[in-house]
Amino acid sequence: MMQETTSTPDHGLRCQAMNVAFADGGLNSVQGLRLVIPTGSTVARAAGCDDLGMSHVILISAPFVAVIPAGAQLATVADNGPTGWVIALKPGVLGQVSQDAFDAVPKWSRSWDPFLREAADTLAALHHADLIDAACADAFADVISVHIALRYGHCAGAAEPDMPVTRRMLTHIQAFVHEHIAETILVEQLAVLVHMSASNFARGFKTATGNPPHRYVTLERVKFARTMLCEETFPLVDVGARAGFQTQQHFTEVFHRYTGVTPRAFRLAHRNVGS
Repeated sequence: MMQETTSTPDHGLRCQAMNVAFADGGLNSVQGLRLVIPTGSTVARAAGCDDLGMSHVILISAPFVAVIPAGAQLATVADNGPTGWVIALKPGVLGQVSQDAFDAVPKWSRSWDPFLREAADTLAALHHADLIDAACADAFADVISVHIALRYGHCAGAAEPDMPVTRRMLTHIQAFVHEHIAETILVEQLAVLVHMSASNFARGFKTATGNPPHRYVTLERVKFARTMLCEETFPLVDVGARAGFQTQQHFTEVFHRYTGVTPRAFRLAHRNVGS
């Protein structure tokens, strides 16, 4: 009896560790889309043209992931042992509804997606423990393909309806911002907290508060810094870092923009008032 092979779909190279994908270029020939998930300090660069001939260049580093066309050129910015995953996304492994939605998945898009970061961490753990084979990796690729189709292709052919940001949502967002004030806070992170897309969340948040999310976070950083300047004796550079500003110069510029004085002048004025 001849062995039947047609029942198993030929997925090809669906999911590869980033260093392997860059070494052999195996995923470059796959048709459709690719998902790029760098981990650690790896920075990937994707370049190419869309169907209209427009050039695109995007840089991808954790915690971001990116969806790019299969034919895009992909490389690391500094080749120092890249870590992460490159996954071929194929609508053929999905149901018909998801296949239709796949057409609406934006190419050349970069996003913050906690589910995909968790998937990458799980793949890495299995890989390091030598517990992953080609079939297991392809199974991850199939699950991720479904996630991509449902999350990014669900509004095929129609604009996403605006949804209000409620008081309860605002309380949740405020608590998150206060808890993570010293860290980089992305609009995508805040949108995920309330189960909205980044664009819909940004519109709804501005309607509810009068400020875009980025300005709100900046104002909360300034408010936190003012409290520290009034109540603590930390050096100014530590105050800026604890409030989430990347450099002392940035801290000074933003603080002056929103208060009219520098952090040093604010601290001196407060001390004079209290003395």
